[in-house]
Amino acid sequence: MNFAQNSYAVKIGAQTTGINNAIKGDNQNGFGAYVGVSTDFKLDDKFSFQPEILYSYQTFNNVNINLHELTGAPLYDNNYPRFDENYKVHFIKLPLLLKYQPKKLYFEFGGEVGYNLSSKLKFEDHLNEYPTYSGKLDHVNKIQFAALLGSGYQIDEKLGIGLRVGWGLTKFIENYYIKNFNVSAGISYKIK
Repeated sequence: MNFAQNSYAVKIGAQTTGINNAIKGDNQNGFGAYVGVSTDFKLDDKFSFQPEILYSYQTFNNVNINLHELTGAPLYDNNYPRFDENYKVHFIKLPLLLKYQPKKLYFEFGGEVGYNLSSKLKFEDHLNEYPTYSGKLDHVNKIQFAALLGSGYQIDEKLGIGLRVGWGLTKFIENYYIKNFNVSAGISYKIK
């Protein structure tokens, strides 16, 4: 590696998060944002290793869950979709990417380790038979893994734009079915 050619950048962007293969109810994406820093360790003229550290705020929703899906209760005529689960999550993420940049257009792929700082859940029953709950979510997997794929464009020596997709490999909550996917778009500004 040629450490003299390394570059460092600050990153900021917006993102949308949802549920992979919602077994109960329907996925409804939520919106959030991220901010952090990255560095490029040049491997040769076109390839680099790009680790990042990001703070990520994510929201997502699992809506239109019926009583049978929620509790396993027998199906009845009035057992229509009525429950919503709304999640708000704070992560520290460490993406580790291989970046290919022959010109100004670049491509990246790799993995990500996320540490869950905090998670909140709001649970609502449209019929008000079950009390609304809003508060801390327990039994969340603190360490979560994802696969990443992205691309971007380096506008000039300092400024770049990028788009990235992440697929969750870890269940969000222990003994539950939710895995997340994430699509983010943002800008980066090289500081060195």
